[in-house]
Amino acid sequence: MNSLVTFQNTGSEIGCVGNAPGGITATGSAQCFGIGTAPGVVTNEQTGSGNNTYTALGLGITPSGLNTFANLILIFNGNEGSTAAGQPITLDKLSLNLFGADGALLKSFSTASAFTALAFPGVGNAGFGFQLDFIQAAQANQLFLVNQSLVIGASAAASNANSGPETVFISRIDSTQPGGGGGGGSAVPEPTTVLMLGSGLIGMSMFLKQRASRA
Repeated sequence: MNSLVTFQNTGSEIGCVGNAPGGITATGSAQCFGIGTAPGVVTNEQTGSGNNTYTALGLGITPSGLNTFANLILIFNGNEGSTAAGQPITLDKLSLNLFGADGALLKSFSTASAFTALAFPGVGNAGFGFQLDFIQAAQANQLFLVNQSLVIGASAAASNANSGPETVFISRIDSTQPGGGGGGGSAVPEPTTVLMLGSGLIGMSMFLKQRASRA
């Protein structure tokens, strides 16, 4: 799996990463598309290698064929401490954002409702998967057909945070080989019930990172 954005705060927290004008990866409120965040608000991205954008081509996504945007998965992984009282966290909003090579926002797909995770097995070990619904995946694939340099970023807002850091990873369900292992992206294992962005980023499952990191 590949890290999109890593963020940390107590209480409410926000993390956004995108393709700024000039094609430069950037964080901050100017990249917080799709989550209803006011311009200039303080965001909570952590410094280091946890904030990245990726090209769709680089992730092995194709506008048609076996690995389209319908296979793309965003995985929310939290680090909320060791006690039961401290572990619940609510992901208020998650958005998959698509940019042109010049940094212009082309499309944003967001969750329709909040999701509360009661516990995580530990930072980097597992996460909850979110996937585009059928209509959204078709829109993204159509956009990719005319923008082969499409860049992927993400925005996330959470509340009831007690520790952190939280990370949104990007991966895919690999259709090219049984059990995963296709090039350009990491396979996500069975089961495939996932939370859908929008009318559905539906369903829900916890994905084990150790199993999903086969590439």
